[in-house]
Amino acid sequence: MGSRDIPVESGNDDIDVLVTGFVPVHYEAVRELVPKLLFPDGSTGNIPIVPQNNTSTSPLPRRNPTTITGKPIDKPRYDIVLHIGMAPGRKYFTLEKRAHRNGYNAKDEDGDSLEYDTWFRDEFNAPELLTPGFDTDDLWRRWKSELLQEDVRPSNDAGRFLCEFLYYTSLVEYWRRDPSLRRPVMFLHVPGRIEDIDIATGRKVTMGLIGAMVESLKGADTGGVAP
Repeated sequence: MGSRDIPVESGNDDIDVLVTGFVPVHYEAVRELVPKLLFPDGSTGNIPIVPQNNTSTSPLPRRNPTTITGKPIDKPRYDIVLHIGMAPGRKYFTLEKRAHRNGYNAKDEDGDSLEYDTWFRDEFNAPELLTPGFDTDDLWRRWKSELLQEDVRPSNDAGRFLCEFLYYTSLVEYWRRDPSLRRPVMFLHVPGRIEDIDIATGRKVTMGLIGAMVESLKGADTGGVAP
């Protein structure tokens, strides 16, 4: 479990990139972690954690409400956020292009699911589907053009489990502050292989994606897209 804050030089400006190489094993941990990670000096209000089970048609009582206080900030902490999660059994890399609010029926390691959870809908009126602030088609072209020998693919299905919940929770942190605010978040699924050659390939693919994200972000600011 870990994350890295990577400053990337881009012309005369530095772009601050957060890369997380972990996914918490509990839904509760995701909702507690993400606001602190993305807006460490901001105020997220009171976000109760609502673990559910699959044997009841009504929510369980709210447990351990998470309250984070502090002075709200106008500017997000990072210019780019890249979450990375492992997809066991998969032999290719996927760039996840969207995340859903609902449908997290699979149980986490505590045996909890979010089958009946309505927090994001009730509290923020958050949409059922959120997409990142990148032009994902442009991002995909830039990424693939530098990795012609690697099996990298775009994806519209992040799995409806902890990986996608982390993705949605990150996207909604930007959306709920201002729906027009750019959501500079992407999710990369990597194969569940740990040999040295696999790690080296994963590093190359990840760095290629970060570079593509930086270039795509610059292109969006100047009106340019990948050929």
